[in-house]
Amino acid sequence: MIDKTAFRNALGSFVTGVTIVTARDGEGRPVGLTANSFNSVSLDPPMVLWSLSLGSASLPAFRDATAWAVHVLACDQQDMSDRFARRGVDKFAGLTVTDGPEGAPLIEGYAARFGCRARFEYEGGDHAIFLGEVVDFDRSEADPLIYHGGRYGRIMPRGADEAEAQDHARLAALGLARADGDSWRLTEQGRAQLALLQRIARQE
Repeated sequence: MIDKTAFRNALGSFVTGVTIVTARDGEGRPVGLTANSFNSVSLDPPMVLWSLSLGSASLPAFRDATAWAVHVLACDQQDMSDRFARRGVDKFAGLTVTDGPEGAPLIEGYAARFGCRARFEYEGGDHAIFLGEVVDFDRSEADPLIYHGGRYGRIMPRGADEAEAQDHARLAALGLARADGDSWRLTEQGRAQLALLQRIARQE
């Protein structure tokens, strides 16, 4: 018998991105949730998949949806991820809701977005696996938000002390670097992030 907690912790060793998946329910209301189960499937035709717990209150809406969209969150969208991970709240409150070309609600500020036509659903244990054909996509220059071991993270350039000048302001805004005379140095938080990424790289 596999220990479920230990199994979940082992899965947490895999670094993923963070996404918000959106659709409209049968009455046209926007629905959405945070998921890190997103993956690519095929280039020809372009297809992606994600999975959702069979116990999710949003399951019926996504099962009935003819289209949905996956938003790969940018590194400054942790608050948005937390908002859409909550249950029993209006996740779209205060947001201007417009639809992408595929017909699913659009969350702004993303690193990438994949608008999909719903194609197949498979049952995998305690989750439903949704597979969609990408009919529209977009990508920005924003760095993605990442998730590892139950914690959020951000991508950092190697050797941040020698980062390009245009990166300094971004690192400083994130609290990862600070000016030291004519040079830049990593903060304690920046060194911790760099050490984490180096440990991950050594495990690959």
